[in-house]
Amino acid sequence: MTVHFERKPLEGIHALSPLCLDENYDIDHDGIRSNVEWLEDQGVHSVIQFATMGQSMAPSEAEFDAVTDTVVDAADDIACVVGASAQNQQEAIRRATYAEAAGADGTMIELPYMIPLQQEWVGDFYRDVDDALNGDIGVIVYNYPPATGVDITPETWREELVDIPSVKAVKDSNYSTPHYDRILGLSDRINVISSYDCPFWHDSQLGGKGFIGILTWAAPQTMLRFYRECRDGNHHDDWTMRVNRTLAQVWGDVSSLPGRPIVSNSPAILHALAEVSGRPAGEVRPPYRRLDDEAQTALVEAVEPLREIERDLV
Repeated sequence: MTVHFERKPLEGIHALSPLCLDENYDIDHDGIRSNVEWLEDQGVHSVIQFATMGQSMAPSEAEFDAVTDTVVDAADDIACVVGASAQNQQEAIRRATYAEAAGADGTMIELPYMIPLQQEWVGDFYRDVDDALNGDIGVIVYNYPPATGVDITPETWREELVDIPSVKAVKDSNYSTPHYDRILGLSDRINVISSYDCPFWHDSQLGGKGFIGILTWAAPQTMLRFYRECRDGNHHDDWTMRVNRTLAQVWGDVSSLPGRPIVSNSPAILHALAEVSGRPAGEVRPPYRRLDDEAQTALVEAVEPLREIERDLV
């Protein structure tokens, strides 16, 4: 079954966009716009503004609205996804409905955080979001237990979520293989989006429709070809296998930078990856912060094997 979208489809590579800030920690709209346009020029399929790594927790209401307008205006052929996750349901719905009215193609929403929901409340939350929408925007459900304290189970998906009209896709950041393969079992009813670049080799063989682009910033043409090769079933070709092995190595190194665990430093890592390709990123809004020199050097060294493959392509 093919999932139907009123606007651009939520499939392919979804690159996370950093929240560009100037030296005063104010929004750099020109930087955000230029990054969206660069991703589109590269051929990336979708941009996600306000993911966790894109500091979805950082903006005021006014900043969220202004950045949403900038991203929607900058996106042309590229699909535009605006994350609407928030501490409370009221703000999540406000963000999602604003993104829909502004013209975004999709919105990515995790459960409200601070106080964990009970599992039986999960369906009610996404139904309330759906009720507030007009039916034009597609919802990517984001399962991120480290932030929400809740792990959305495959049973909740089957019994509560797959039949909600606006729910079109899932990004599941539970990395347990038995759990995740059961989510992939739903790929005939929703688009399963791998939580980052590396798992797509595996996921695409079980119906996965795309991945969240993080390492994509360092090697966009490599990741586009990797996506196409996996989508077309060429998983065991020499080039595809080389990239798959390289991604595993690179992601492992990026995830273990000296003194900078990825959970606390994910916005800084996204900023640094964008800058590897000469893209603007700027400051990270406090209390979070940029990588120090040691971690920055380690990141650049970590992505070099992927950059080498990129140079061979371009």
